[in-house]
Amino acid sequence: MARAKIPTDEKFEKQDFNLFEAITAIDKKDYGYYDRLTPEQQRKFIPFMMINWISVVKGKQELAQYYLQSVDYHANKYLFNENVSKHPKLQWLMLCSASPGIGKQFHAWIPQIKQGVAKLKDKAVPKDIKDYYKKIYPQLSASELTEIAKLFCEQHKRKMYFAEKYPNLKFDEVELLSGIITDSEIEEYEKELGN
Repeated sequence: MARAKIPTDEKFEKQDFNLFEAITAIDKKDYGYYDRLTPEQQRKFIPFMMINWISVVKGKQELAQYYLQSVDYHANKYLFNENVSKHPKLQWLMLCSASPGIGKQFHAWIPQIKQGVAKLKDKAVPKDIKDYYKKIYPQLSASELTEIAKLFCEQHKRKMYFAEKYPNLKFDEVELLSGIITDSEIEEYEKELGN
């Protein structure tokens, strides 16, 4: 005798947020996808992870460049704004707007710099930075990677100085100061203070 299948509630069947299904929905500009998720799945939606996945496309250089620039323009600049971050559906819509809407693409994960370095808590180590950029740009020569790591570490040292000196500054304010004030100006300032 065959047993009748007991109907189950969908909200208990599908609890996990399917990252790759979501990436495909973004590729297709499926603005309604977020609304079709269960509340449990919506809580598991992590915009930061989505940016890292969708911004890199394997394939034609023009398409890869489009995705990178479009994700930065439509989502990355605003996604973590204190007001926008309170609205995950808005974040979803921003991510969808970054896609050209031409169908499923092959996306790759962007490796991250260590969290302590990214948050200006730990000193950037040239070897680690070189290894990081080598993963992102494998076509670069060793001398180019060394130069990039050197420049990154110099800028990072300046940013750490401002973050330490002025702890109430926001990250973008630290970035701005680091871009307009030189190391020699910092040295002169410290001399005037007697340090």
